[in-house]
Amino acid sequence: HRQAIPLNEPAVAPAPPRMLVYFESMPSYKSVQHLLQEASTKHGIDYALLQALIATESGFDSRAVSPKGAVGLMQLIPPTAERYGVRAGKNTSIEKRLTDPVVNIRAGASYLSDLIKMFPGQLDLAIAAYNAGEGAVQRAGNRIPNYPETKNYVKTVMQMYAYLKPPVAVQEARSSSRVRMEMMGGASGRSNLPATLLSKPKAVLDSAGTSSGVN
Repeated sequence: HRQAIPLNEPAVAPAPPRMLVYFESMPSYKSVQHLLQEASTKHGIDYALLQALIATESGFDSRAVSPKGAVGLMQLIPPTAERYGVRAGKNTSIEKRLTDPVVNIRAGASYLSDLIKMFPGQLDLAIAAYNAGEGAVQRAGNRIPNYPETKNYVKTVMQMYAYLKPPVAVQEARSSSRVRMEMMGGASGRSNLPATLLSKPKAVLDSAGTSSGVN
């Protein structure tokens, strides 16, 4: 299958034990692990990136609904889901269908894959686009939009991804345009993930560009 899309090597310690225990103790996480692996293999997206994004988006709550109407594990809004083939049934709305982990992860991973291709070598921009929309990233001059929520969201996802990603797998040529991002804090008002899992110590990532999103 295709090689997983890389993140430039982060100078961060392995995942804190409490984070690993948190994930392993969640029935909702364990029940969708095979779906994450399927999406990772199909789209060439790192499993750890999907894990980090879903933890930030919904805390692995398949019935989560945001104030803006984003639904399910990967917090998709119905118009985005429709772009990726999610249709209402005779007696089932798109919103209801998006509470199905199979439907949600397949559509969300397809969208994330397209964003990563849209902003090659700039994973932080793809993540920002997932949060704020690709249009917002483009209007910002292919930089992370100046929205506090989006900036915090990108930091949270990238920090958790760096924690979760196996160090031996993080070996890839760096982009010519590098930005040092200090990873602190979390995405305020977005995540169902306990704040204590993202500890205060700073982790420095070498990454390029900026990001974009869905809700």
